[in-house]
Amino acid sequence: MSDHNELMEKFRAAAKKLIEDVDAALQTETNTFLANVGRSMAELYSVALSLPAVEPETTGADEAPFQTDKFDALRRSLLQRKIGSLDTYWQIFDSTQKEEPAQGSLSGDISEIYFDLKQGLELDKTGAPKSDILFDWRLDFQHHWGRHVLAALAAIHHHYIE
Repeated sequence: MSDHNELMEKFRAAAKKLIEDVDAALQTETNTFLANVGRSMAELYSVALSLPAVEPETTGADEAPFQTDKFDALRRSLLQRKIGSLDTYWQIFDSTQKEEPAQGSLSGDISEIYFDLKQGLELDKTGAPKSDILFDWRLDFQHHWGRHVLAALAAIHHHYIE
Protein backbone atom coordinates (compact mmCIF):
# COMPACT_ATOMS: atom_id res chain seq x y z
CA MET A 1 0.00 0.00 0.00
CA SER A 2 2.99 2.31 0.47
CA ASP A 3 3.26 2.66 -3.31
CA HIS A 4 -0.04 4.55 -3.24
CA ASN A 5 1.22 7.32 -0.94
CA GLU A 6 2.23 9.64 -3.78
CA LEU A 7 -1.08 9.16 -5.58
CA MET A 8 -3.01 9.78 -2.36
CA GLU A 9 -1.06 13.00 -1.81
CA LYS A 10 -1.84 14.15 -5.37
CA PHE A 11 -5.52 13.41 -4.84
CA ARG A 12 -5.58 15.24 -1.49
CA ALA A 13 -3.90 18.26 -3.09
CA ALA A 14 -6.31 18.31 -6.06
CA ALA A 15 -9.35 17.91 -3.79
CA LYS A 16 -8.16 20.66 -1.43
CA LYS A 17 -7.52 23.00 -4.37
CA LEU A 18 -11.06 22.60 -5.64
CA ILE A 19 -12.46 23.13 -2.15
CA GLU A 20 -10.34 26.29 -1.78
CA ASP A 21 -11.58 27.59 -5.15
CA VAL A 22 -15.21 27.08 -4.09
CA ASP A 23 -14.56 28.63 -0.68
CA ALA A 24 -13.13 31.70 -2.45
CA ALA A 25 -16.25 32.21 -4.57
CA LEU A 26 -17.38 35.36 -2.78
CA GLN A 27 -14.04 37.08 -3.35
CA THR A 28 -13.71 36.01 -6.99
CA GLU A 29 -15.24 37.51 -10.14
CA THR A 30 -17.61 35.04 -11.86
CA ASN A 31 -15.53 34.29 -14.96
CA THR A 32 -12.39 33.89 -12.87
CA PHE A 33 -14.27 31.66 -10.43
CA LEU A 34 -15.52 29.41 -13.25
CA ALA A 35 -12.05 29.24 -14.81
CA ASN A 36 -10.44 28.37 -11.46
CA VAL A 37 -13.05 25.74 -10.65
CA GLY A 38 -12.80 24.31 -14.16
CA ARG A 39 -9.01 23.94 -13.91
CA SER A 40 -9.30 22.36 -10.48
CA MET A 41 -11.97 19.93 -11.67
CA ALA A 42 -9.88 18.89 -14.66
CA GLU A 43 -6.86 18.22 -12.43
CA LEU A 44 -8.96 16.34 -9.89
CA TYR A 45 -10.56 14.19 -12.59
CA SER A 46 -7.17 13.41 -14.08
CA VAL A 47 -5.77 12.29 -10.72
CA ALA A 48 -8.92 10.34 -9.84
CA LEU A 49 -8.60 8.28 -13.03
CA SER A 50 -5.45 6.79 -11.48
CA LEU A 51 -7.06 5.76 -8.19
CA PRO A 52 -6.42 2.02 -7.85
CA ALA A 53 -9.06 -0.64 -7.46
CA VAL A 54 -8.46 -1.89 -3.94
CA GLU A 55 -10.55 -3.82 -1.48
CA PRO A 56 -11.24 -2.12 1.86
CA GLU A 57 -9.76 -3.64 4.99
CA THR A 58 -12.90 -2.96 6.99
CA THR A 59 -16.55 -3.13 6.09
CA GLY A 60 -18.98 -0.27 6.27
CA ALA A 61 -16.67 2.61 7.05
CA ASP A 62 -18.58 5.17 9.05
CA GLU A 63 -19.66 8.08 6.92
CA ALA A 64 -20.90 11.34 8.29
CA PRO A 65 -24.55 11.98 7.46
CA PHE A 66 -25.02 14.26 4.47
CA GLN A 67 -25.65 17.78 5.71
CA THR A 68 -28.52 18.83 3.50
CA ASP A 69 -28.83 22.28 5.05
CA LYS A 70 -25.17 23.14 4.36
CA PHE A 71 -25.39 21.75 0.82
CA ASP A 72 -28.50 23.80 0.13
CA ALA A 73 -26.94 26.94 1.60
CA LEU A 74 -23.84 26.58 -0.55
CA ARG A 75 -25.80 25.84 -3.70
CA ARG A 76 -28.62 28.36 -3.32
CA SER A 77 -27.14 31.19 -1.33
CA LEU A 78 -23.64 31.37 -2.68
CA LEU A 79 -23.14 29.51 -5.93
CA GLN A 80 -26.44 30.24 -7.66
CA ARG A 81 -25.93 33.95 -7.03
CA LYS A 82 -22.30 33.78 -8.14
CA ILE A 83 -23.05 31.86 -11.34
CA GLY A 84 -26.33 33.62 -12.11
CA SER A 85 -27.89 32.89 -15.49
CA LEU A 86 -25.09 30.45 -16.33
CA ASP A 87 -26.30 28.04 -13.64
CA THR A 88 -28.66 25.93 -15.73
CA TYR A 89 -27.71 23.86 -18.75
CA TRP A 90 -29.01 20.87 -20.71
CA GLN A 91 -27.32 17.49 -20.75
CA ILE A 92 -27.72 13.83 -21.58
CA PHE A 93 -27.01 11.79 -18.45
CA ASP A 94 -25.98 8.58 -20.21
CA SER A 95 -24.44 9.26 -23.59
CA THR A 96 -24.52 5.53 -24.41
CA GLN A 97 -28.34 5.63 -24.43
CA LYS A 98 -30.75 7.62 -26.58
CA GLU A 99 -32.60 9.81 -24.13
CA GLU A 100 -34.10 13.24 -23.82
CA PRO A 101 -31.90 16.04 -22.44
CA ALA A 102 -32.35 16.93 -18.79
CA GLN A 103 -31.70 20.24 -17.12
CA GLY A 104 -28.57 20.40 -15.00
CA SER A 105 -27.35 22.92 -12.47
CA LEU A 106 -23.75 24.07 -12.31
CA SER A 107 -24.20 25.21 -8.71
CA GLY A 108 -25.69 21.80 -7.88
CA ASP A 109 -22.79 19.98 -9.55
CA ILE A 110 -20.17 22.06 -7.76
CA SER A 111 -21.95 21.59 -4.41
CA GLU A 112 -22.19 17.81 -4.86
CA ILE A 113 -18.48 17.56 -5.73
CA TYR A 114 -17.50 19.87 -2.89
CA PHE A 115 -19.31 17.90 -0.21
CA ASP A 116 -18.19 14.50 -1.53
CA LEU A 117 -14.58 15.68 -1.45
CA LYS A 118 -14.90 17.17 2.02
CA GLN A 119 -16.41 13.94 3.29
CA GLY A 120 -13.64 11.89 1.64
CA LEU A 121 -10.95 14.10 3.15
CA GLU A 122 -12.60 13.76 6.57
CA LEU A 123 -12.39 9.96 6.29
CA ASP A 124 -8.71 10.40 5.47
CA LYS A 125 -8.23 12.29 8.76
CA THR A 126 -9.80 9.54 10.88
CA GLY A 127 -6.84 7.21 10.59
CA ALA A 128 -8.84 4.70 8.57
CA PRO A 129 -6.76 2.14 6.67
CA LYS A 130 -5.41 3.46 3.36
CA SER A 131 -7.28 0.77 1.47
CA ASP A 132 -10.58 1.98 2.98
CA ILE A 133 -9.80 5.58 2.02
CA LEU A 134 -8.77 4.67 -1.54
CA PHE A 135 -11.80 2.43 -1.93
CA ASP A 136 -14.16 5.23 -0.86
CA TRP A 137 -12.44 7.87 -2.98
CA ARG A 138 -12.61 5.66 -6.08
CA LEU A 139 -16.19 4.54 -5.44
CA ASP A 140 -17.40 8.13 -4.95
CA PHE A 141 -15.55 9.20 -8.10
CA GLN A 142 -16.91 6.39 -10.24
CA HIS A 143 -20.47 6.50 -9.03
CA HIS A 144 -21.14 10.08 -8.08
CA TRP A 145 -18.94 13.14 -8.26
CA GLY A 146 -17.05 12.10 -11.43
CA ARG A 147 -20.25 12.51 -13.42
CA HIS A 148 -20.85 15.91 -11.85
CA VAL A 149 -17.32 16.98 -12.82
CA LEU A 150 -17.88 16.01 -16.45
CA ALA A 151 -21.23 17.81 -16.63
CA ALA A 152 -19.85 20.91 -14.93
CA LEU A 153 -16.78 21.00 -17.17
CA ALA A 154 -18.99 20.78 -20.25
CA ALA A 155 -21.17 23.65 -19.00
CA ILE A 156 -18.11 25.76 -18.17
CA HIS A 157 -16.55 24.97 -21.54
CA HIS A 158 -19.67 26.02 -23.43
CA HIS A 159 -19.80 29.25 -21.44
CA TYR A 160 -16.28 30.11 -22.55
CA ILE A 161 -16.64 29.24 -26.23
CA GLU A 162 -19.89 31.15 -26.79
